[in-house]
Amino acid sequence: MGFYCALFCGALFAMLCTLGKGPLLVLLGADEATTPATAAYMLWTVSCGAVPAILNVVLAYLVRSEGASFHASIGTMSGCLLNIVLDPIFIMPWGLGMGAAGAGLATFLSNCAACAYFFILLYVKRKSTYVCVNPRMLGWNKAIILGICGVGIPASIQNLLNVTGMTILNNFTSEYGADAVAAMGISQKISMVPLQIALGFSQGIMPLISYNYASGNHPRMKKAITFAMKIMMPGLFAVMALFWIFSAGLTGAFMENESIIAYGTKFLRGFSITMPFLGMDFLAVGVFQALGKGKYALVFALLRKIVLEIPALFVLNWLFPLYGLPYAQPFAEMVLAAAAVFMLWRIFRQCNLQKSQ
Repeated sequence: MGFYCALFCGALFAMLCTLGKGPLLVLLGADEATTPATAAYMLWTVSCGAVPAILNVVLAYLVRSEGASFHASIGTMSGCLLNIVLDPIFIMPWGLGMGAAGAGLATFLSNCAACAYFFILLYVKRKSTYVCVNPRMLGWNKAIILGICGVGIPASIQNLLNVTGMTILNNFTSEYGADAVAAMGISQKISMVPLQIALGFSQGIMPLISYNYASGNHPRMKKAITFAMKIMMPGLFAVMALFWIFSAGLTGAFMENESIIAYGTKFLRGFSITMPFLGMDFLAVGVFQALGKGKYALVFALLRKIVLEIPALFVLNWLFPLYGLPYAQPFAEMVLAAAAVFMLWRIFRQCNLQKSQ
């Protein structure tokens, strides 16, 4: 059910984005200088690539749900590594010289390769796995549909709000020129590297949390959560300090442009403050999803974007034009991190009460 819903939604998303490409590019902040490259990239990553990009993630989740985190990592990493290899070949003049279109094509092919890995894995393990994409096995069980929607809809709303926040951020930044846009993009990409590792930890423990919660082994569940917290938080605080100190060098590693480096240094320092707090939020949302508490995840998504971050973008850009933008996310995540700690304490307390009964 989940696989075919993702397939349908991916195809629908690709079609709608292709039909509304012109207004969508304007909404995302593209101007006359950046529209051709953005459209070329969008052709491969969205019009052609939305389905494999979505299925890549969904298949990884399905495989991970049975505890096969290693194979989920291999499938995802193989696509990422292939993308790294193909990017310069397709983009650079000494290769195919396709520019932005080449970057999009490399991403499309990499996602297709990752999907192929998962399909081959499921075929090899077809006799020992419950994960099945055979259309003849597709059924409409009400309980299953409600379970998928109960967790999936809040998660999808969260991702949609993330895109909305990113769109507003890009529109504000685009008013200050191409150098500011480039610096903002570089800073976001750099800051996402440690955050993706933290996200991996929070997603990796989800099956363990689910299994132990369902079986009533709450002490082991709490140990898994606290272990992930002890691993993630010191590392993210250390990365935050390193990014703050070496922000200029990290930005300069991407583009040797004094204006971009000056912008990027200040942007990256703002984004770096977010890391430990966002790591805690990732962990809390992962726990909510693992326990089937989709309403909690939805509340966090609404608080993060609609109540905190998006209004903060407007206020901070008004108070500190351009340079206040990177600090909207840290403000939102600090508040949510405090709420995450409270909610995790409440979940632990409920587990203790259930045990005593």
